[in-house]
Order: sequence, then C-alpha cells, then structure tokens
Amino acid sequence: MGYGRDLQPTAAIRGNLQFTHSGLVTATYFINPQGYGLRKASDKFDVKLAHQALINNLPDGSLLLGIHARLDTLTVLRKMVEGVDLDECEDYATEVMDSFERISALGPRTRIFLLSIPVGGINAGISSLARMWRSTSTVDATAVTRAELDKFDQEANTILSRVGGDFDPIPVPAALFQWLWEHYLSRGAEGEPVAPTQVGALDDATAAVFRSAALDEGAQADSGRRVRPSFTPVIKVVQPDQVAQPSYQAMLTPRSFPYGGMAFPGGSEFLSVLDGLVDVTVDWGMRVSTKSAEQVLKNNELGLRRLGEQMDQRDTEVSFAQNTLMSKAQMLAEYNQHFEVNGGESEVAFTTVIAIGAKSQEACLDAVNTLKRRYKRYQVEMTAPVGAQVDLWSMLVPGSPPRRAFEDFAHIIPSDMWAGFVPFTSAEIGDDSGPVIGVNLLSGHFEPIHFGIMEAALHDLSASFAVTGELGSGKSYFLKLMAVLVHDMGGQFLAIDRSQVGEWEHFASSIDQAVVIDLSNPTVSLDPLRLFDPRVAGERALDSILPLLDLSPTSSTGAAVATMLSLKGRSEHRIYSMLDLYQAAQRLRDDAMHGQEYADLAARLGSIVERVPVLFDPDLQPLALTAAATVIRSHNLALPSAEELTTPHLYNRLPLTKRLGTALYELVGVTAREAFLADNGRFGLLVGDEAHHFTQTQVGAAVTSDFSRDGRKHLAAIGLASHDPATDFQGAAHNLIPNRFVFRQRDEVLARNSLEWLGVDLDEAPYLLQILREETSPPVGAGRQVPPERRGEMFMRDALSRIGRGKVLGPARADRAMAITSTPTSAEGRTALNGNGANGANGNVAGRLAALEQLSQQVRS
Repeated sequence: MGYGRDLQPTAAIRGNLQFTHSGLVTATYFINPQGYGLRKASDKFDVKLAHQALINNLPDGSLLLGIHARLDTLTVLRKMVEGVDLDECEDYATEVMDSFERISALGPRTRIFLLSIPVGGINAGISSLARMWRSTSTVDATAVTRAELDKFDQEANTILSRVGGDFDPIPVPAALFQWLWEHYLSRGAEGEPVAPTQVGALDDATAAVFRSAALDEGAQADSGRRVRPSFTPVIKVVQPDQVAQPSYQAMLTPRSFPYGGMAFPGGSEFLSVLDGLVDVTVDWGMRVSTKSAEQVLKNNELGLRRLGEQMDQRDTEVSFAQNTLMSKAQMLAEYNQHFEVNGGESEVAFTTVIAIGAKSQEACLDAVNTLKRRYKRYQVEMTAPVGAQVDLWSMLVPGSPPRRAFEDFAHIIPSDMWAGFVPFTSAEIGDDSGPVIGVNLLSGHFEPIHFGIMEAALHDLSASFAVTGELGSGKSYFLKLMAVLVHDMGGQFLAIDRSQVGEWEHFASSIDQAVVIDLSNPTVSLDPLRLFDPRVAGERALDSILPLLDLSPTSSTGAAVATMLSLKGRSEHRIYSMLDLYQAAQRLRDDAMHGQEYADLAARLGSIVERVPVLFDPDLQPLALTAAATVIRSHNLALPSAEELTTPHLYNRLPLTKRLGTALYELVGVTAREAFLADNGRFGLLVGDEAHHFTQTQVGAAVTSDFSRDGRKHLAAIGLASHDPATDFQGAAHNLIPNRFVFRQRDEVLARNSLEWLGVDLDEAPYLLQILREETSPPVGAGRQVPPERRGEMFMRDALSRIGRGKVLGPARADRAMAITSTPTSAEGRTALNGNGANGANGNVAGRLAALEQLSQQVRS
C-alpha cells in the first residue's frame, strides 16, 4: 500500500516554481491548446509542426498533462455577463440566473493542459542518505534567494523562448498544485474540486497544504482475502481525514503501437479517444526526454555493430534467427536514414499514462475495457500492469522522481512522428465570453458554447453571422435566439418577417414596447426622401425607384429622375417626398418645354402611387428605428425567387408586384444600415430570414457588404439565413462573415454546399456529409418528428475558423423559450421544442443528458 505523502514530492512552492524534496526545481504552465476539431488537413499539419517545435526544445524529464476537470458553473456565468451592465439589462440578468440550474444539471467539464519543465536544482550538497529522511531534506522556501528565483525564471523563459509562442504558456498560480493533488486523490469520485484556472497572484505554499491519503493497489481492503491478495489492476484511494467517498482508479499505458506506423491526420491522435466517457474522469500524462540526431546516429552505429556480431555468431545455425536479425538490421537502417535525412530531428522517449477514476471499482474497470476496445481501432494495445499501478499513478504528479515503471513502459520514436500525437489540441468552439447559445458535442465534455456577438464588435471583430439549413431545421429559431439575446443585453434589432403565421410577430409580443409594422397595411412610411439625411436621401430614393419602375440609369427617363433627385433638382422642384416627386413629374409633363421622358416618368409613377401608401402617403410618419425590437411583416409582398433574381431574362420579365416587393425589402435593409451603422453607442442587429432577397440584388448586396465590413466599427451586425449558401452567400462580403452555422440538410447537394461553405474539405472527411444528412436532428418515428432532445444540432465555424459540432439550447427563461417557438402552439409543445426552459429544461434532465452523451459518442466515433 502506498501513502499519498510519500508520493507527493513537493517541499515548497513559489509562484509557478516547485521545489521538491530531492532538490529538483520545476516550472509549471497552463498551455493554450491548438484548435483542431474538424479543420482541414493543412491546418492540422500546422498544429503538428507546432508540436514538433515543442518536443524538440523541451528538457529531459518534462511532463505534459491533460487534466479532465469539472467546469465551474459560476465561471460560466461570469463569462456570460462579461461586458454587460446587469443594472441596465434586467432581462439578461434574469436569463443568466435561470441559466445556473441548466448549466449545473448538464455538468460540463473541460480539459486543462499543463506543462511542467525542470529548470534546475538546489541543495546539491545534501547526501543521498540525508534525503531518505524527509525531515532533514525539506526545502526551506524562505531560504531561496531572489537571485536564485530569478535564475530559475530566466531558465524557464529561455526554454519557452525556444519552444515558441504557439501554445501561449501562462504561469500557474500556487493554488493549482494543491488543487491538482486533491483532484488526483478524488479522481472520478463525488466532490471533485474546481480548478483555479484563473491566474492570480503568484503566492507561496508549503508541503503542509497537501492532504494525506492511502493508495490501496488491488483494492485489498475490498477483496476480503487474507491469504491470496487481489491482483485486480485498480487503486483504491482513501483520504482518512475526509468524509468523501473513496476513489477507484486504474492506470493504463500503451504496450505497443502499430507496427506499420500511424497515419496523420486521422490515425495518430490517440489521446482524443479519451474524451466522451460517461461517469468517469480520465486524465493523461506524458513524461518525455529527447536525444539529438547526432547521438541517435552514434547509437545506431553501435547497434548495427552488435547486430553484425550476432549474425556472424549464428551464421551456421539453422533457424529463423537470421531472418529476424536481418529484419532488425533493415529496420535500423531505415531508422538511421530518417535521422540522416532530417538533421533537425530528435529521438523522443516517452511514457504515457492514462488515469481513469470512478466512484466504484466496477465503473472503473468498465471504463478500462471500453478504452481498450477503442484503442483497438488505432491498433494500439493498452495494458494496466499489475504491481506498477501506484508508480504509474505518481508519474502524473509534477516533480516526481524517476521510477522503474517509467522506463519499463517507455517508447522511442522520432520527433516528427511523436508530433503526430498532437496532445495539446482541443475541439473547443465559440468565444471566450458572451451568452451561452448551446453545448459542444464534438469535444465530449459538453462545454457551453459562448457567442459574444456584442463583445466581438467592442473588440473590433465582426459580429455578423450566417445560418443555413433545410426547412424546419432550426434556422429561424436560432435567429430569434440571437435577436432576443441582443435585446436583453441592451441592443436593438430589426427583423423582416416573411412567415404567413407571423412567427416574428408572435415572438415580439414577449418584448416590451416592440414595434410591429405590416407593409401591406402600413402605419409608418418608408419614403426614402423623408427617412434619410438630405445629403444621401436622393441616392437612396434613386436606388429604389429605378428598379421599381424598370428604368435603366442611362435611359432618358432614368437620367431625368436622377436629375430631379439631385440636391439641386430637389431644391429647384421643391421635392421633399416621393409624392412631391410624382407631382413634380406631372408639372414637368404638362410643360411643353420638356421632353417626353417626364411624361413617361409621370405615367410610371402614377401606376404605383395609389398601390404603395408606404412610399407615397404623406400622412404616415417616417419609420424611426429607436425601439429595442422592430419587426417588419412582409408576408403579403410578392417577392421574386432566387432564380428570378439571378437569371437576366427572368428578372427583366418580373411583374410590378415583385419589383415593388423587392424595392420595399431593400428599403428596410437600407434603413437598418443607416440607423445601425451610425455611432449611436447602441448595438444593432439586422435579421434577414430569406437571405437571397438581400444578397441577390445590387442594393441588398451593398447592405450586406456594409454590415459585414464596417459593422465592427459601429457596433452592428447582420444575421442571415439561407437554404443554399452556394447561391445566396457569395462574394467577398460574405467571406467576411466569420460566424457560420449549418443545421440539418438532407438533400445531398445542399448538404455538400453547406459543409464546403463552412470550410470542411469533404475529400478529407466524406463521413461528415452523412452525419449532416442523417445524424443531425434526424426525424424519426411514424410521424417523422425530431425528438425534443435531438433538436438544435448543428455544425459551427467560429471567429477563429475552428469548426465543430454542437447543439443549440435556446433561452433558459421559460417565457423567452416559449416565445421564440417558430409556430405558435401549446405551451407544452413550445417547451418540448426548446427543451430548456427555466423549469421545462430541467424536468427531464436525466433523459436529456443520456441523449447528449450518446450523441457525443456517436459524433466522436
């Protein structure tokens, strides 16, 4: 039986510097993992190169750690409120408070990556005999001088400088060493502590902060055997001073890797298998040392000489030994050639330990068998060596002295092949802060996905986003989710509602003082001459009137209306509204001094002046976008299809009703641009559920371009939805929309277009096409309905171009969740669609968690 204090090497801690009883000094850092997930192979090769630079510059005895930790719910909530004045945003404060129960029920976890490197030693004069006595070998941190600390810090900085800044190492606080020890003692059991991931003051600590514990290898206390000991490869960790239940742990280590090598990417990232296990905690650690290419070549020459001697000795022997020796000689030759060709290479000796912790011995051993089966796919044979469990357990403790088991289970590999393991990677998506819009399904940890739509603009980043998916896949639901979050955080939005049932009007009814405008029965005017600043009003009116009247800007009539709408023309003819334009055209028509173009203009305007009161009624007040929520209902407008907009001969034959609909649609977008792209200190979001009406016309494309290019400068963004991104999201402006979401697409062509627009290379990952079509919110059963727990599944690309897979949760507030339901239904149906109201979300937590865990495992496999 091992004892925890005997396995804890720390004598004292000064900041991120650890002083061990043996005199070793280490420096420990948080490591920022590289984005991986579903990125292209070219990006993954860049990640591999970063890892190769890391391993080639680490000192011998360095320890790499990936710690499976519980995510603190309060930390998530703090990220949600970052940059938001809750005193001014009471609705969002309610949303955050209601999120507490939901996030706690989901129990999100994360993986903390650490790097511990040796940077020197102290007490070199203490004899080995003295070190056997803990009392005489304890390091007195107060005796360490400032000069010595500076020397250790300088050595650590020198090592990190050689490694480079790809992983952004940050010194850990002293409290992390204590947390790490307590995490190891309670791994997988209830009451695991929350990691101090926030870097605080670099404080001090001593060995007294580390708890004592008993490590019972084989769980002998549970076996009840008095004569024959248990040989079960498990450790029972008991903390006598704590009331917490014991933790059952098992240490796995690779026995062998594939003989033919491991293909990168896709076949060598063996540590990614560890994520997604249920009801257990799985940590990993890797102890590494390196040899230069010159030293490797010398060792290879010595090995080749010994092989030659053995072959000479067995020259006359009749056996298979000669074939075996020849095979070894050939392998050695290939290995030697690898280092001759790659002079910057190094040889890496590494020992990997995978630590599984659970509440019971049965759950622990089940997880061990599950991992062994998973690793069979990689042709990696894993073993849980009996008698070496405690030694391997201690390897994950920073500063642990070398033990025999470390060498027994070490493997040797060139550094470029080791880099293919890419241990410091993450499938994280989303922003560092902002409202929680869903959970991450790809990582297996169910981390909340933050989308800081308003924070992005404050940090000079584009907050615009685009959504694609088939009918009923969740596009409109997501757009309304983002709109209500913007509203609750103090911003404003304008949405165009094309639905016959008035889903956005139904949604706006839950928002205080929301304005709903029906263009077929208007209560406000969209007259551009009255809406906009006189300096630009003429141009805005001309952009709308020319396509509406089917006029070319170079025709005589087009030139005439352009002259009339100039600043000089409007002043000369007293044109202050669209009705004034019509009356001025009539006056000029009756004047014999002017040509037929004014008669043509008056006739064309006369054909629409009575039909379009929203443009020509002087009694209507101009639209003022001052309300926090504005919904424009355009369901009675006739709008052209995407094909009619993109095909010249079809566009030329558009009827007047569709031209009118397009002009009004564009005017709404232009109005939002003028209001939201002004520096009024308030965030503005323009929402378009039918993207092609914006993107396929000249004016609409200009609106989209202005929002995507300049929205970050003026606290504004645009959110667009489309069925086919290949036709609706084209051009440089759309390439500047960084945040992209893809919901279910069962049509193969549309699914392929959506994934390529997202940035996925389907030649490298063709299986993603099937996942999008068949495993993303799949309709099942007799009624072909999507189960409530499967709704909202999507692929996502964030502002850092990381691609992953998640599930949209919707608002935590029950009233908001009911309001954003696409089709007005019963309250029970709305709660089922969202699946996450303040009360409805947690009413079936167990079922939702089981479904999420099963889905996450399917995605990762």
